[in-house]
Amino acid sequence: MNSIWNRNIQAFKNRFPSLTLIYHRFVNKSDFHFNFWEISTAKDGNPTASENNFRLHSAYNPVREANGAINRSEVLEKSTIVFYGFGIGYHVVELAKAAPEKNIVLIEPDPERFFAALTLIDWTPVFAVENLIIAISCPTESVLPLIESHNTVNIGNTGVSDAYYFSIPTFTAHAQNYFDAVKQLIQRNIKKNDINAATLKRFGKLWVKNSLRNLSKMKELDSILDFEGTLKEKNIPFLIVGAGPSLEQTLPLMSQLKKRMVIVCVETALRSLLKNNVQPDFIILTDPQYWAYKHIAGYSAPDSILITEICTWSAVFRFNCREIRLCSSQLPVGQYFESKIRQLGNLGAGGSVASSAWNFAYFCGARQIYTTGLDFAFPGKQTHITGSESEQKLHCISNRISGVENATASTIYNSNAIYAQDFNGNKVLTDSRMKMFAWWFESRLANCKDAKTFTLSPRGLNIPGMQICSIKKLLSLPEITEQKKQFLNPEKKLTASQKTSFDKSFDELIKDFPNQEFFNQFGFLREYF
Repeated sequence: MNSIWNRNIQAFKNRFPSLTLIYHRFVNKSDFHFNFWEISTAKDGNPTASENNFRLHSAYNPVREANGAINRSEVLEKSTIVFYGFGIGYHVVELAKAAPEKNIVLIEPDPERFFAALTLIDWTPVFAVENLIIAISCPTESVLPLIESHNTVNIGNTGVSDAYYFSIPTFTAHAQNYFDAVKQLIQRNIKKNDINAATLKRFGKLWVKNSLRNLSKMKELDSILDFEGTLKEKNIPFLIVGAGPSLEQTLPLMSQLKKRMVIVCVETALRSLLKNNVQPDFIILTDPQYWAYKHIAGYSAPDSILITEICTWSAVFRFNCREIRLCSSQLPVGQYFESKIRQLGNLGAGGSVASSAWNFAYFCGARQIYTTGLDFAFPGKQTHITGSESEQKLHCISNRISGVENATASTIYNSNAIYAQDFNGNKVLTDSRMKMFAWWFESRLANCKDAKTFTLSPRGLNIPGMQICSIKKLLSLPEITEQKKQFLNPEKKLTASQKTSFDKSFDELIKDFPNQEFFNQFGFLREYF
């Protein structure tokens, strides 16, 4: 083997010992033959390559060509540079030389092409880059978390949104379907981040105001960490309840289902459950707006545990229930205090409270998760279950000229409704916002293969990875009243001495808040204080 290969493979071994073990069949080859590239010498004396009569790099000066592509402001102003394929590597090498402080992500489904490139040019500057990720032969759904791993803040420019993408057609032609799938996932996530940024701009002041009002709750309330993993070895199913129109089908049997599974209800569905004399085991409310609080205002659920975070409307903490537990905040004020004091249990951010509910079930260790009322569509051209708080609001504002049907139609068609397929293959109305929420579930289910998720509502938007289950099957499950009682009364993981230490640290921290360290990290919030 040539000296270039020897230098490259030694640098690769030193930098990625785990990948060396995985790809030992390539690393330990005494010779390396490949026939997918046609190798020639460029006019400047450097090797160049073609594939299927299309040039991967310049036939005259591939180094200069790569430098011209790399040294542009739109590239270098980004914190992360992502390569969809890379030919024999000139662009990657020149970036590593010009900006070794950048995060560099290399995506290539064919490991043979990566190792073939190491036989042709010097890659040692690349392996010297501190923040280098090589995604060789990764499943499409695993690429996104690798790019997002550079993200430490959940709002603003993050991960995929603060990246430049090199997508050169000749670099991706050999695996076009793979790269198209990866690009689609990334574009969806960029759109999600854009929505988050717009939401922050609109509601940032409210979120900060709520968080400051509710900070003391971090001292007073227990967290969801006591439930973490407690069901991992137990076969206890969860049922996530949303307020979609299809909830009507399962609502009459909810009291029977509660005996057989843990019921986790999003706040919009609470009124419907209480009207049917069913108190869910858990209620999830993480939306900071006043209108989210209105879904539980005036009701009580003394047998239910409410899970919320400190950015919610302050009146949420006066809700009459068994107890209130905190989860980690997705917003800077709560994040800052948790980073200094203690974590509360992260339920992630998927755009909808339903995603937090699913995450909570998985967080507890449930590996059989059922859903009902999570339609992400308008089956029967309805927006919510009959009798929900959202529908009742429409009754309150309706009149003889503009009835509830008019308001419902306006909601559907003003959202640029489009047709998609339900679980039975029939057409159902949905919109881009709900398709975004459904995509989160699709992505999450693909990443959590140890859990099976089912829907009791086949008229909702079809989500790949989710299967249909009949209510009749669930009613045949054994009752688990005693097991649930034990689960709902977990041992506290925070000892008395740890609680005292936490309270003291909290009191010290709040005296000097907001401080310069906070604004160094979240300077974009300065205008809200």
